[in-house]
Amino acid sequence: MILYVKPYTGIRHDSTLYLVQALHVLNPGIFGRDLFFLAGSQADFTIFPQLVAFLLKVVEPGPAFLAFSLFGRVAFYAASAYLIVGVFPARWRWPAVFALIIMPTGYGAFSIFSYAEPFFTARPISEALSLLALGLLVRNRIWASILVFALAGALHPLQGLAAVIVAWCWLVQGERRWLWSLCMIIPVTLLAWLNVGPLQGLFRSIDAEWREMIVGVSTQVYLGKWTPRDWCIVLTDIYLLSLLSVRGVAGGISARFAKATLWAVAVGLACSALLSDVLQLVLPTGLQLWRVLWVAHWLAVAAVPLLVWESWNDSRRGKIPALLLLSIALIGTSIPHSTLPWAVLGLIPLHLAWPYVAGKVGEGARKLLVVGVVAAMLIAAVRYELKALDVFAALDNNLELMRVDVVMLSYPLVLATLVVAAAICFRRANRFGQTLFAALSLIAVAGALTVWDSRSPWTHVQESATGVNVFGYDVPENASVFWYASEPSPLGPWLVLRRANYFSPFQLSGQMFNRDTPFIGRELENQIDPVVIQAGICDFVTRSDSRAEPCRVSKPGLESLCTAHGRLQPPDYFVLPFDQREHVRGRWAVRHPATGEVLLSQYLYKCTDWISGLKETNSKGRG
Repeated sequence: MILYVKPYTGIRHDSTLYLVQALHVLNPGIFGRDLFFLAGSQADFTIFPQLVAFLLKVVEPGPAFLAFSLFGRVAFYAASAYLIVGVFPARWRWPAVFALIIMPTGYGAFSIFSYAEPFFTARPISEALSLLALGLLVRNRIWASILVFALAGALHPLQGLAAVIVAWCWLVQGERRWLWSLCMIIPVTLLAWLNVGPLQGLFRSIDAEWREMIVGVSTQVYLGKWTPRDWCIVLTDIYLLSLLSVRGVAGGISARFAKATLWAVAVGLACSALLSDVLQLVLPTGLQLWRVLWVAHWLAVAAVPLLVWESWNDSRRGKIPALLLLSIALIGTSIPHSTLPWAVLGLIPLHLAWPYVAGKVGEGARKLLVVGVVAAMLIAAVRYELKALDVFAALDNNLELMRVDVVMLSYPLVLATLVVAAAICFRRANRFGQTLFAALSLIAVAGALTVWDSRSPWTHVQESATGVNVFGYDVPENASVFWYASEPSPLGPWLVLRRANYFSPFQLSGQMFNRDTPFIGRELENQIDPVVIQAGICDFVTRSDSRAEPCRVSKPGLESLCTAHGRLQPPDYFVLPFDQREHVRGRWAVRHPATGEVLLSQYLYKCTDWISGLKETNSKGRG
């Protein structure tokens, strides 16, 4: 099920950043001039780029990222199972694992972040190690836990630190003497005062102009910028954890772990609000302590089967609280731009008040309430499915661009229904039926493995073209390249050409760590804006009407791109999906990897070819 509902779609999102960090380790002379590294980068705080660089010495990026994405996924769920065994009662371990697979994985703001990401970054591996460390901790293997936490932090400090906060709250619950560990603040403060390494950012403030630049691209780092929808998702997690924490003696380790996680959420959100939103300190803003929510969401999701079943079997309260709880979990979790999580603002108070008002509610009102709650869950499901079909239709119903089967079946209510039905059939079957079921499961695993690689044709071609001279032209190693794409991505220069990228919004991801990055980025963005705007219009016209005349970027636009307007130089080369009919240095006909059909053409141009005529005109005018 992990393979089927969570397919691999290639080097995308933040995996592009980890790719270039590794390429920078291998070729610092080429990539050192890239915006991502000009003012320093977040790669300075992790050993992950060195590990990936070692891997890329023997394996090309495409297959390497595919294989280790699968490794990260398996490691995450294996570590999850290890922690679940240590926290949950035996009866609820498998349901908890299935809940983690079925339920949405998003946390934080704007549906940007999720645990167990479906691409290769340091985060899933660091999360797996963090879960393993927490599993060791609840088994009272403290020193082994500390060592694993150290490794998790070395791979991705932000994810590791979030789990460490949970671990610290767990230890303090058990023995108050762990509060003495707060004395570590003293040497940290001293080192920050002495401006030692990144700790100097502990007392350094983000000025108003810098903050404005950060908000423009990385709004999620400030709690004050989160939307009500984001807070509804946080509220859902907190409520589910609260229910788990008050199970008393029957709750055992799971109740204690939920309490520790709740305290960790309070610490993380409070520190983020005070140190980042209010005091505007550099280091706390970069640490993003609100990321403790990834552990909170993980535990809340894993607890859903246990909480719903116990509520269903509570004869004193009836079935309605269980139904309300299920709707809270399904509607309140993070499914990007589809469900209505603010519905929990009504469902949670109703679930809280039900024990006190149940005796006053008549049978007719109860039936009406049940119908309303079921309708809300079904409406959310239908709304999600219709949106999926709309997106699929916009992509010309092309399964190579969107696995609509995966998108539609992976909705939690749909997938949970299928899993529960399969479990019931298996338990009721005789020995032969169970054997047949097991055989069919193995066949299903093999089938899911064959379709797990769901990269689009363009992604396949792009990742297989690395190291190939696709344009038939040697771009110098010291060149920077601007590569226009309708969906901005730096993969063209980084992966295909193995050259520094001129500008992409991806390169601004570490702007809260280095003040110069966003300001340099703004100048570079202004340099390319005229071409990006015109190319975007051309893209729209071409997609809207296949019979339209070939579109091109205007010559003044290209001359503007290739002329320095400030202290920074223009790109040395640029790539467009348009034939400008002059100064073409190379053409790449991108073919479908299976059929050989030409998908699109990319054209390579050199900037000096476009400004030479302009220089001659200017010189004649001066004469």
